[in-house]
Amino acid sequence: MNSMNTLLSPKDLAAAIGASESSLRRWIDSGDIRVSRTAGGHRRIPLGEAVQFIRKIGAVVVRPEVLNLPALESDRSEAGAGADAGADEGRLFAALRDGRGDVANGLVLSWYVGGRSLHELFDGPLRAAMHRLGELWEHDERGILVEHRATDICLGMIRGLRALLPPAPQSAPLALGGAPQGDPYLVASLMAATVLAEAGLREVNYGANTPLELLTAEAGRSGARLVWLSVSTTEGAKAVRAAARKLAAALAERDADLVVGGQASADSVPRGLPNVHAIRSMGELAAFARGLLGRKATTRAAAARGEPTPRATPSTRGRARSDRRRAAG
Repeated sequence: MNSMNTLLSPKDLAAAIGASESSLRRWIDSGDIRVSRTAGGHRRIPLGEAVQFIRKIGAVVVRPEVLNLPALESDRSEAGAGADAGADEGRLFAALRDGRGDVANGLVLSWYVGGRSLHELFDGPLRAAMHRLGELWEHDERGILVEHRATDICLGMIRGLRALLPPAPQSAPLALGGAPQGDPYLVASLMAATVLAEAGLREVNYGANTPLELLTAEAGRSGARLVWLSVSTTEGAKAVRAAARKLAAALAERDADLVVGGQASADSVPRGLPNVHAIRSMGELAAFARGLLGRKATTRAAAARGEPTPRATPSTRGRARSDRRRAAG
């Protein structure tokens, strides 16, 4: 996948989706597509902007090579409309197992361009495929090598998807996070960061082996409104839970939240704290982020009217959790 630094001409984008140049000009003139200008005054469209526009109008990419993107699946629209989840996972699993990064990228990008959200892809075919890959070593030691290669492909794939997202405004809430010290896994935390970016937050992912005392200090220094922890191993769970409790207490002083998720997070979540939230899926994380943005918008509106700033309480947090469960379910 390419980065958002790639710039397209209106002619390029028109050719990619089978539209006329006059249609592209109308979309640009109406503000549906944001463009930049070259030194000579020519209009250029960032790749990420082009992808978001294609998703918005539901266009079919007929010439992905014009966008300098990996080949897209010919049945992209069918997959995007809800093709069999098992078939999706099977194709992605086979591509990752065989080290075919080009095929894996093409599959995931086709589903994303076709309108599926990142949290749907992460919770669905990508999670299922990686789970199957993680079991290969039980039958053949070489499965460890296959999983490591697939992990590397996935990391590049997720970073490529992240590069296609528009930057969040500087006024958006800041989220920080990573995997705690002793946790060497990279993929889940990178997924979380990308989901938060898609929701519209500013995010900083510190990745694996992040000391929680440093994360606590950085969250206070930067004024982060949300901190996430991705826990993929049970080793050191007691120490992680104690450090997470201190982190949550520091965040509570600023009415900020801690979300904890991951396949081994159950023993690492501090209990009984109203600003600590156990997240079971990327879909729940996306819903939580949307709720955080909604509270921020409500606060701005109240301030504009000269009203007291509303603060989250245990009861409102409980309702927010219920809302997230409904959204995830």
